Amino acid sequence: MIETNFYGGGGSKLKATAGEYYGLYDSLKSAGYPLIWITDGLGWHTAAYFLEETYNHADFLLNLDLVEKGILAHIIKDNL
Repeated sequence: MIETNFYGGGGSKLKATAGEYYGLYDSLKSAGYPLIWITDGLGWHTAAYFLEETYNHADFLLNLDLVEKGILAHIIKDNL
């Protein structure tokens, strides 16, 4: 499963979003499915702690720079 979003501004939504993807990762992993979350935007500068918490928990959390560098293609080739 691939989920994408982009946040141009900060706010409490980012904390909730990071928590939701943390839980979604657990649910999908227990069912045998990978989760690739692609997220980016200046909004994460105000919520970096919550993003880092999910990054340290999930297998695949990317930003647009990593996608442009071919990491997404590598993940898909090797894992899906």
